[in-house]
Amino acid sequence: MGGGPDFLGGGSLRAGIGGSGVERKAYLGLWGSKLKLYSTVLRFTGGKERLGFFDGFKDFWGRQSKNFKVLLTRDLINTLLGRVAGRYGTIYLTLLGAGAVEIGLLNAVSSLVRMVLALPVGLFTDRVKNMKRLYIIARVLSLPVSLIYAAAQSWRIFLVTRVWSAITGRFSAPVMNIISIESLTNRDRVTGLAIRRTIISAVGLVAPLLAAFLITYFGGLDYADSFRPLYIIEFFVGLITFLLLLTQLKEPKINRTMPRTGILTSMTDIFKRVPGLKRFLFMNSLNSFFMGMRRPFMQLYSYEVKKADAFIIAWRGTVSTAIGLMLAVPMSRLADRVGRRKLTYIGRLLGVTATLVTLLTPPTHPEYLIIASFISSVTGTMGIGWTAFTQEYVPLEVRGRWSGISALTRAIIGIPAPIIGGIIWNLNPDYLWWIALFYTPLVSVPLMMSIPDKKREGEED
Repeated sequence: MGGGPDFLGGGSLRAGIGGSGVERKAYLGLWGSKLKLYSTVLRFTGGKERLGFFDGFKDFWGRQSKNFKVLLTRDLINTLLGRVAGRYGTIYLTLLGAGAVEIGLLNAVSSLVRMVLALPVGLFTDRVKNMKRLYIIARVLSLPVSLIYAAAQSWRIFLVTRVWSAITGRFSAPVMNIISIESLTNRDRVTGLAIRRTIISAVGLVAPLLAAFLITYFGGLDYADSFRPLYIIEFFVGLITFLLLLTQLKEPKINRTMPRTGILTSMTDIFKRVPGLKRFLFMNSLNSFFMGMRRPFMQLYSYEVKKADAFIIAWRGTVSTAIGLMLAVPMSRLADRVGRRKLTYIGRLLGVTATLVTLLTPPTHPEYLIIASFISSVTGTMGIGWTAFTQEYVPLEVRGRWSGISALTRAIIGIPAPIIGGIIWNLNPDYLWWIALFYTPLVSVPLMMSIPDKKREGEED
């Protein structure tokens, strides 16, 4: 693997680490210019006269719940150091001996566990009284996984950790979803999501480059031992965020109506409460299937097919977060002005360009992948209104059952999807991206447009 072009940071970082005094001065000068650029971005995003980021921010922040602030703090810590190894996880698997089909098998095993647990956990979530306790227990049980990853000598141990992570994740995810949604009112939902994304993006500017620095410092992408210290870092970060949640998170206040009917009836009755929910479920399941074929191989595609090194992969993440930082707030306001869903449709259609750029990037110029990330990030911020729409679509009091139903369907199709993706990868990796290129405009967007708006009897507080 060759080093990244100097203008992307690859050569300059290596000079900064082990070069001469002149090289170190040049390295510090380069990063000084980058910090000035980031300061400009922050001023542009936050300037009252430009985008009004601070206009009314104090009032907004003052009326937010403690849980919103605690979850934001958790996300800031996780963004900076909580996924330093996960950014290159698939590459680590290949270094431990896994092929494309084995990677698909690992994802299929996770889906199988989620399928078995989906309905019972969904029903259990709607009946549990102390949601914080359930979330905390699931979090602490998931902590050892990072240490197991650090000590792994073969990809086969991932069969055990994927099963365990699927179990703990199946219990924690719906509860966390409910706590997160409850932390914002409908009035503040779009603005809150935008501000959260903006603040996290400010930290996320340096997170991918920090991960690239660490993986390079410990040996590079070509050696499994380079990944082990990163998983140890993830363990300690997970421990810190666990203690934060244990001591600061508050029990959410939700009006819950316990289902008095049988399990199947109580699970299916929610379709009568929300118009178009069956179609919404079908759309999510289909999207999960096609994304599930491609997702396990995204890192591998950049590394093996397009010949990107750690710094190019890192700069893709940095560009994505920079765009999120600059556009999250204005896009949220634009969504409220032109329509949340309409802006999302436009963004999805324009996002096809990013897939095309990825496909056409030659291995001799992997830095072109950064252009694809730029386009994808711009169009991705256009979908913030859809995120708010989906959060409000299903009432909170039946969120547990809904998460069980949706998880079950996604898990069922998630079993064959990554295995099929691995088979397609062995035929030609490009095929996975060509499928995505045509699926979005021909299937995904038309399905989104067919979902009716939620008919409310009254707005939530």
